[in-house]
Amino acid sequence: MNGEIKVRIQEMSGIISEMIDLVFRGFMENDMHILDKSLDKERALDDLEKEITAGIVKLSKGLSDRERKKLVIAGQIAENIERMGDELRYLTERIELKIADKLYFSDKGVEQYKEVFEKMQRSVSLIVRFLGDDDAEVLDKVLENGDQIKELIERYRAEHIDRLARGICEPRAANMYFDMLDFTGNIARHCTNIARISKK
Repeated sequence: MNGEIKVRIQEMSGIISEMIDLVFRGFMENDMHILDKSLDKERALDDLEKEITAGIVKLSKGLSDRERKKLVIAGQIAENIERMGDELRYLTERIELKIADKLYFSDKGVEQYKEVFEKMQRSVSLIVRFLGDDDAEVLDKVLENGDQIKELIERYRAEHIDRLARGICEPRAANMYFDMLDFTGNIARHCTNIARISKK
């Protein structure tokens, strides 16, 4: 991977990590100001992705097929990181609505969501580590963690439906909860995509 492109991708992964920390704090503290900081960072992420894409187009001229393939992979990685930023924006917007409308999750719901979120953080941390030092050994861990997250989300969706049926959670809060689970799972899925792309 071209050195300059690699540095820009590492910058993107660093921004994603910062956004995740801000979103989690905003969720736990019900603080919109913290969440707004995450949205500001998402715009910087978009700019970096555009810069990387333009750089790849410029660099790809006159390269061998093998070298061009490496650039294509770099572009796919950058695209997946940018999509993580999109999912974090959607997640942030849902949390802000949750705060504004004073929607509450049950203690069990919060506990389960935290577990999914923290496992997603692990996938992101492993990808950041891979992008920083090319440690390919972590890629299998990303794939394994991604499978675990998928299973958790399916189980916790079913358990939340049961809480809804028993009147423990109100319908509007339940819809918000499902959206938040899905967006969090999608972030982990983009990490899985990067791991698969990088193992080719």
